[in-house]
Amino acid sequence: MEDKSEKIIGTAQQLFGLYGVEKTTMQEIADDLQISKASLYYYFPDKESLYTAVIRKEQMEFLKILENDLKFIKDPADCLRKYTLARLTYFRKLMNLSRIRLESYSVLRPKLAGSMVDFREEEKKLIIKILEQGKETGRFNIADTEKTSALFLDLLRGLRSAFITDKELLVIDNSEYKILSEKVIGITEIFIKGLMYK
Repeated sequence: MEDKSEKIIGTAQQLFGLYGVEKTTMQEIADDLQISKASLYYYFPDKESLYTAVIRKEQMEFLKILENDLKFIKDPADCLRKYTLARLTYFRKLMNLSRIRLESYSVLRPKLAGSMVDFREEEKKLIIKILEQGKETGRFNIADTEKTSALFLDLLRGLRSAFITDKELLVIDNSEYKILSEKVIGITEIFIKGLMYK
């Protein structure tokens, strides 16, 4: 049963990436898998729950790849930079995976809430680990790594949220991505300088 649901999630992930959530129907996903729509609904009662499962898969894949990449970076400041850039790329990928109107996302948001809370906690643990490494190596001067981690995540989330507030369709093109990247890199550098021992 788990293999079947994983296969469904993988297929939905591909189709959502190609056409967006709104334009992909459950029938198209069932056809691609060569199963009946009833079989698809047995595993996922609606498109929203399937989309939530796809998001959770994307989140877990992102964290696994990032944790693996960070193992090879010795400087904690570079780890924060790597995290920031990887998170930005992931954010763009998720937005483009959805290609969803803001009003439709508002409907999906409650279903995604649990997944987003879990993901934020995992991100926080990752940042705390980097900050602790910075403290241990004498690079960072931090009193409370948990509060500092939460602050860093809030800063980055605030930049991303401000960027999409007035958008009707949640998609980021190349020019928008460049502007957002510059802002995120800028705030990360300011943050890192604030952590350093003077």
